[in-house]
Amino acid sequence: MVHSSFGVRGGAERYVRDLARALTARGHVVTIHSRPSDGAEPGDRPVPERVSARLGRRLPRLAKLWTHLGDLFDPTGLRPADLREVDPDVVHLHNWQGLGVLPLERLLKAYPAVHSVHDHAVCDPNNALGNLGRSRSLDRLLRMRSGWIMRRLRRAVLLFPSERTRRRVRASAPRVAVADRVVPLAVPNHPRRAAWSPGRRDIFLYLGVLDRHKGLDLLLDAWREAGPATGGVLLIAGDGPLRPEVERLAASGASVRYLGYLDTAGKEAAFAQAGWLVFPSRCAETFGLVCAEALIAGRPVLASAVAAPPMASDRSVLLFEQPEELAALLRRAAGMPDDAYTAMTASALDDGRRLDWDRHVDTIIQSYQSVLVARAEDGHLEVTR
Repeated sequence: MVHSSFGVRGGAERYVRDLARALTARGHVVTIHSRPSDGAEPGDRPVPERVSARLGRRLPRLAKLWTHLGDLFDPTGLRPADLREVDPDVVHLHNWQGLGVLPLERLLKAYPAVHSVHDHAVCDPNNALGNLGRSRSLDRLLRMRSGWIMRRLRRAVLLFPSERTRRRVRASAPRVAVADRVVPLAVPNHPRRAAWSPGRRDIFLYLGVLDRHKGLDLLLDAWREAGPATGGVLLIAGDGPLRPEVERLAASGASVRYLGYLDTAGKEAAFAQAGWLVFPSRCAETFGLVCAEALIAGRPVLASAVAAPPMASDRSVLLFEQPEELAALLRRAAGMPDDAYTAMTASALDDGRRLDWDRHVDTIIQSYQSVLVARAEDGHLEVTR
């Protein structure tokens, strides 16, 4: 597996680790190649530093520019020779920003590959799609960039977590033919979750990166307005730039509790308490693995409409369109009648049962097998437009 970095401990990083463990448990030999980071594990294979990264360290004020240029035009860093020792049958590419598409193009020529699309990096270097729509000229440049990237990646079969993500990414480079399929994500199932009783509907859980693009600032503002009226508790777990604000708010009263960055046991304990997961992201999300975890636990989701979890049915989620609607939605959720909340938890459990981890791993292995067969047949991949 090839993944840019484990410096951020997000959903994609957890998925890579979980999938690697599952494949290993089935008897496959898995190595992970990634840039060195604090989140690296002892068995990871470090990717050599590319020239643009060294330039970014020497000129820190231009580091972001060098990163984005390096992603498009820097041929240094990862090489096919770096994988020669393990000689993989298939390469599974995950996030590529920080590695660059030119090194990956060489890698995809050397090995059969699939690419799990965890973000919108093809569409916009800002994964929150913050550059799109700012001007016609910028949108034109972004489309040119998307075409350049997709042509470099077209030897891989692209695995999209949802149809809406597939449509959005494919629309950014409509003239580039690629092979793809939709493979909804999943998370390892915990047998205890199905036996849990419903959580308290006045306890809300936010689990993710503590940053504005994830909508945490919107949630904090809404809780300041609505929290006292609910009489409930807001649990916040994760790490990120807004951590100091979260810690200040938690220190000022008992209605906000900061749980830190949670391991698997910590997440289990948090979901056992909470009646709702809050997913207030400002940006279009590709899937929302944390929402999958909530549904498996039978916890309905409060989400922004732009980030509505694609795996959740309408009966498992409450949506808000505008930020100012979130406070009212929190009050509504906390005061929901018993029968209505019971119906939502039953719907969430039904959705969660469809997110079977073993079946997902089976599908990934089938994808590996299909690219091996396609490469054996004169390097042919069935492409779609």
